[in-house]
Amino acid sequence: MSHLSVSYKQSSLTLLIAGCLAPLMLATAAATQAQELKRSSGNILMEEVVVTTRKREESIQDLPLSISAFNGDQLETLKIRDLTNLAVTMPNVALDDIGTSRGVANFSIRGLGVNSSIPSIDPTVGVFVDGVYLGLNSGIVFDTFDLDSIEVLRGPQGTLFGRNVTGGAVLINTALPSDEFEAKVRVASDGGSRNGLNNTYIQAIAGGPINNAIKAKVSVHFNDDRGWFKNSFDDGDFGAIEQFMIRPVLVYSPGDSFEMITRFEYSKTSGDDHAAQSHLSGTGSTGVLASFDRDSFDFSIDEKGFQDSDTQFLTSEINWDIDFGNGTVTNIFGWRDYSQSNSVDIDPQPAHFFHVPAWLEAEQYSNELRYIGTLNNRTIVTAGLFYFTNDLSYHERRLLLCGALSQDGGGNYEVITKAIFASVDYALNERITLTAGARFTDEEKDVEIASLIANINSPCNLVTEGTCPFEQETVET
Repeated sequence: MSHLSVSYKQSSLTLLIAGCLAPLMLATAAATQAQELKRSSGNILMEEVVVTTRKREESIQDLPLSISAFNGDQLETLKIRDLTNLAVTMPNVALDDIGTSRGVANFSIRGLGVNSSIPSIDPTVGVFVDGVYLGLNSGIVFDTFDLDSIEVLRGPQGTLFGRNVTGGAVLINTALPSDEFEAKVRVASDGGSRNGLNNTYIQAIAGGPINNAIKAKVSVHFNDDRGWFKNSFDDGDFGAIEQFMIRPVLVYSPGDSFEMITRFEYSKTSGDDHAAQSHLSGTGSTGVLASFDRDSFDFSIDEKGFQDSDTQFLTSEINWDIDFGNGTVTNIFGWRDYSQSNSVDIDPQPAHFFHVPAWLEAEQYSNELRYIGTLNNRTIVTAGLFYFTNDLSYHERRLLLCGALSQDGGGNYEVITKAIFASVDYALNERITLTAGARFTDEEKDVEIASLIANINSPCNLVTEGTCPFEQETVET
């Protein structure tokens, strides 16, 4: 009994001490975990990034270029959800959307940019996804998911990238399946609105090797944002958007010298379009019926607007190692089909003064064939051929004074680009390398224009009906 009693007392004392020290132990464990997480995040952000800026894998430390790059782990650590989040980490770079239509890129680097949502206007910053140039700025600024890296190059990059890279280039590389099976699901919800949780993300990845020659992977992304803003016109929520994306990837590698990567992406986005705020202007004028403090998020519009878009994007990349110059022959084919319809309250007042619905259809094809090899252990040669075509139709309808006055117009736009390019890096020694490059481009643009003034109160639609008469046809070479 004494033994049992002592044992009981000792056990009670042990439990009492453990109970008293439990908060301290938990706090110490939490602090240790936070420190380890901080060290881990710091190590990830300090990792050396391998980039493909010059069409070959290199350490970012070896590049004689002004570049910012992030790998997939760093993007995840920084909680990057779309390209606009990256701008705060890069000097002289602004990755904004246009403001008049959701998802349209308005990128500028070192002050070079084009602030326009007109689809036929060429940008000064080119966007490339898995080596494929995107000839349309619409449908770019949405949530990023399952990326291998993002590279942002400052300054003209025309030698290797060609058209519309006067300001620079943004290279987006999606992740490939790994050598081992992996599956991951992530669910997140944001709050802060008057309705509580208003923004939900569901992301899932599954894939790995199927056999010795084939690897496959599927990535799925779903975002349901119910809208954080309030429209004072009807006291309703505003800013809702729903986005779904699925991206299957297939890698075929029958041997060490050949690889074929096929990617397909389908995405669908629907929700409210952008809203504007009427406030005191620089000239001292205010809105006719409503005006708000420019430092607030208050606004009142009678037309909620909408935006629906569908994107299909196919890329096929072949890499074939050859003996000549210990080089690699690469062919990258790309096809992208994009459609969009939207409506925006331009006035922006709680009455129908100026509303604009619009339609857009665009389809592009591209193919790049190139060779990269090393000659005499000192000279790296990059040479290739490039073909690109983009065909789009755009229609805009302007409704004024409750629709009493309407204007319809737009146009068809087609561009065909052919190019040949070459770049040579010659190493004089371990520290000095001479680089020379050249590119010859032949580009032809065909434009048909239906002006708004010619179709007053005469409804027509170039995209859905093809009924508007053309007043002007131009060909640029």
